[in-house]
Amino acid sequence: MRRASWLRNPSVVAAVLAGLYVSGCSDDKRIVGPEPGHPPPYPALTSPENVLIAMARAYQNKDSTMTKLVYDVNYIGYSIDHTDPYTTGDTLYWNDESRHVSALARSATVTNVVCQLSPGLTRVTDLDDPPGWATIENPIFKLEIDDGPTSYVVPVGSEVMQFKFIPTIPDSTSPTDTTWKIIRWLEVKQ
Repeated sequence: MRRASWLRNPSVVAAVLAGLYVSGCSDDKRIVGPEPGHPPPYPALTSPENVLIAMARAYQNKDSTMTKLVYDVNYIGYSIDHTDPYTTGDTLYWNDESRHVSALARSATVTNVVCQLSPGLTRVTDLDDPPGWATIENPIFKLEIDDGPTSYVVPVGSEVMQFKFIPTIPDSTSPTDTTWKIIRWLEVKQ
């Protein structure tokens, strides 16, 4: 296996995002710890930060149903490796994300997934995006997957990553009248 070739495999790239553990996100709706033996509850998708938390928990719980809810059906993810001139990159779609989580649920070898977000997640507006979209750039602080005897670790600072979110307004299921979903994801290895 070539160095970092797992980054070009959509299944492994999705697995890297698989256990997002969010630390330091501030939100008015704090999530109380789960009862013993029960997975943490999912937050309402009322902010891009909550969507990241829900995505993390869906991966940790290997919950493809929730995964389908956090990604917009028009979602497109791009993974580009500028360190390897022989790659063209990978493109992921909504169904790729949910299929991957289903595969995680069937896997007996993925034993540990850790992805910690930076404590100061900053939501920005990209003027090149359609009106209303939101972006969170470089949210990942630590990324590691243990799959059987192999550990995959992405060094901090070796990638640029963006998550883009699209609002749904009005949404009667939300106390804020807005819900969010991931519409784009970009990973660039430099």
